[in-house]
Amino acid sequence: MKHYKILILSILFLHFSCFVFSQDVNLPSFSKSELMKHVNFLASDSLQGRGFTSKIPALEIAADYIEATIEKAGLYYKEESYSQNFELIESARDEENTFLKIFDNRKEKIFSGEDFILLNQKSEIVEIEEELIFAGFGWNGENSGFNNLDGQELKNKVVLISAGTPETFAEGFSYIWNNQHERSKTDKIFSAGARAILLITSVQDKENKMFKQIASRANNPNYSLEKNSTKNETNLVIATPEVADAILGRRGKWKKTLQKIVKKGEPVSFIAENKIRLMSVREMKKKKGRNIIGIVEGSDPVLKEECVVFMAHYDHLGMNKNGEIYNGADDNASGVATLLEVAGTFAKAEIKAKRSIVFLWVTAEEVGLIGSEYYSENPVFPLEKTVACINLDMVGRVYEPRDSVWAHSPKPVKPLNEIYALVNNFDPDLKKTTETACAKLGLTPDFALPKNFFYSSDHYHFHRNEVPVLNLSTGYTADYHQPTDDADRINFDKMKKVAELCYLVGTAIAGN
Repeated sequence: MKHYKILILSILFLHFSCFVFSQDVNLPSFSKSELMKHVNFLASDSLQGRGFTSKIPALEIAADYIEATIEKAGLYYKEESYSQNFELIESARDEENTFLKIFDNRKEKIFSGEDFILLNQKSEIVEIEEELIFAGFGWNGENSGFNNLDGQELKNKVVLISAGTPETFAEGFSYIWNNQHERSKTDKIFSAGARAILLITSVQDKENKMFKQIASRANNPNYSLEKNSTKNETNLVIATPEVADAILGRRGKWKKTLQKIVKKGEPVSFIAENKIRLMSVREMKKKKGRNIIGIVEGSDPVLKEECVVFMAHYDHLGMNKNGEIYNGADDNASGVATLLEVAGTFAKAEIKAKRSIVFLWVTAEEVGLIGSEYYSENPVFPLEKTVACINLDMVGRVYEPRDSVWAHSPKPVKPLNEIYALVNNFDPDLKKTTETACAKLGLTPDFALPKNFFYSSDHYHFHRNEVPVLNLSTGYTADYHQPTDDADRINFDKMKKVAELCYLVGTAIAGN
């Protein structure tokens, strides 16, 4: 029994050594000048915004800088390299070969990509030629009994619907796009077997502002690790009311048809006389991706097989069509620079942590969290041996009055002594550790961000694999994703505090 008790106590000690914060930990001295040097380099105009579309190898230059810095600090990964290389697929719309043709036995009308967009296209070519079922607002009102889909066989059909609902149309509010509502409608239609949906934006949006906003995002190149299977691909086409008028055969008929539905209060559905042929083509190109990894090996012969991951993404948005540079000083040169200093401090410590610490600088966050996705599928340590992931994304700003543009957001930028700390529930001790570390530093952590923020940055791929995560951020500023996110707006006192917080939390979790 005595040996049994000793064994239990030993196990408990190993567990709590991850999370019990030592008040005796001495804070290292982090250099604001070094933090400034890193940010100034990464956010300089010469790197053209660290985007995938830069004319120079901007991401390679940034990656080389990170590698050189951690090599000098004494971290290791593989012989002669700190790079985790992979391929990703860039997909861009082929405007010349993309069209939507509406026709009957007598005439046809052809629309270009200025009037329609196929969302989330995964394959190189999508070709659809089917009859259309008009289904009004595509609305299935469970309480009202109003069901546009009742009695229609939708399998392998193209369903034509309007954005909004009869109620919002009658109230004149259907020009407001409710993404959650439209997703609910289209999910029901696809679950009934429809091959495609032609979703028409509101006739009350006279200048097609919503369509242009959706199209501007959808027409940008998109990226993925590999070509996705098209076996269960759904085709959601967003189009303007001009396209709907052509389908119904006369200008203004689309609006009149919707008005009749609203006036009578009864759903209407029918097979349209005109047919469509849609051809959407995307050009696929292979691109190189490169994560940077540096490791500080743990000192304990058993615990060193486990790790703590510190992470920040080093890519940004590049340049816009007008040649303006999105330097991304806060997003996320601040996170990259902070981790460079934290990594060097752990590497040079006389007494090493018991667990190994992986410092991970990922690419392709801004185009789909792809670098972190690749790492989650090819981790240095198995994810079940990863006791926590600490992700830094925008940690260099403090509140200014101009940042009040985010006043209604759940994540407006914090003052100097406050920070957002998003923690999942896979190990509640991580939150306690963060609270204790913040108290020592005079920081007030905010743990109240909505759950959707678990999907908003690279920590998502650890979260979905049930790894405890802590995302540190100072919040959204007026310069978020703007050309004005420059180094001269960074508060290096705040970055120094975040570096200290990372050191304290990392020491507690890795075991000092």
